[in-house]
Amino acid sequence: MKKNWTMRVALLIVALALITSCFVSGTYAKYVTSGSGSDTARVAKFGVVIESDGNLFADTYKKTANTPGASGDSLTADGADIVLSVISTGATAGDSDEDNVVAPGTKNEDGLTFSVTGTPEVAVAVTFTATSENDIFLKAKTGLPNMTTADAEDTFDLAADYYPVVYTLKQGTTTLKTGTIAEIVEALNGLTATYKANTNLATAIGTLTLTWEWDYGALASDTGHDKQDTLLGDLAAGTTLAPATTLTAGTDYNLTTNISLTISIAQID
Repeated sequence: MKKNWTMRVALLIVALALITSCFVSGTYAKYVTSGSGSDTARVAKFGVVIESDGNLFADTYKKTANTPGASGDSLTADGADIVLSVISTGATAGDSDEDNVVAPGTKNEDGLTFSVTGTPEVAVAVTFTATSENDIFLKAKTGLPNMTTADAEDTFDLAADYYPVVYTLKQGTTTLKTGTIAEIVEALNGLTATYKANTNLATAIGTLTLTWEWDYGALASDTGHDKQDTLLGDLAAGTTLAPATTLTAGTDYNLTTNISLTISIAQID
């Protein structure tokens, strides 16, 4: 019986030794690895600004007086006053800018300006959307009434289409296009482009300026365009043409001009 208990005690000691060895091996011999990571980010800069300034047309046009005359709206003796050389009927009636006009000898050298600035940290698409429904013109035609003479039977022939208002589009100091409003629209739409991230748009696009002039100068095919200008002015006034001639508005001539421009800048996906 004593031997039996001795055997049991021995087996218990062996079992405890095995259990203890597991704990020891778990403490002093094991595979260990670890890893960690962190990161931060901010919103990428956009910061693109589009600004427009100025007006293309007006209801009055001024010139500097250089000839002695009376005071008020007339020329003054010192030749320093600014006088009104063109005033639309709407301007005198206090109407809105729907009464803007253009006339021979008028121009706008300051014009309408658009500027784009910013250095976005994303690639962008810059879209120019320019449109124009009409321009002032007198189409080439034979037998047009010559309203510059007292002879009601006088006529003149116009060999080429006449667009009296000549527009100029500049990018900074560089002239991009000079011509009709349709040609200016085409040039503006042609500026649509994409730019990579971190492009300085003030350098890439900068400031666009649109100006115009209705010049007194001569056509290559004529000694002047008094006849064309006078006919357009009489058509605007509704003057009876002499000799009686049928001219269709929008086909043979047009008396209004306009332009609309939108600049859109969007991140490229």
